[in-house]
Amino acid sequence: MIIGTVVIVALTIAIGMYVDKKLHLAPRAEDLAAPPKPRSHDAGEAPSTAIRAGAAQLANLRARQRCKVCRTVLVADGADEDVRYAERNLLVLRFVCAACPDIRKRSMYVEPLD
Repeated sequence: MIIGTVVIVALTIAIGMYVDKKLHLAPRAEDLAAPPKPRSHDAGEAPSTAIRAGAAQLANLRARQRCKVCRTVLVADGADEDVRYAERNLLVLRFVCAACPDIRKRSMYVEPLD
């Protein structure tokens, strides 16, 4: 008697899962998931994510930047610029990659601690 009930329940579950798989009656996890967030900027890539750095850290940042494509050390082009963003004075460091065929450029936003 108990075995018959277990078989009926198991059979009902199996049929229900088969029908759901074919007809998509229940929502899938992908349908219920929140949409992906847009990609945010890495540290220093935008004024809102400016890096706070002292004089020694600033020299280190200038010397150690690498190209995201070829991983070659970037060259500071000397066109640093002072800008004001959200009541903060920022320094924009400009870099170029001489190794990439299309001469990639990169800017880094830094908030000097001086």
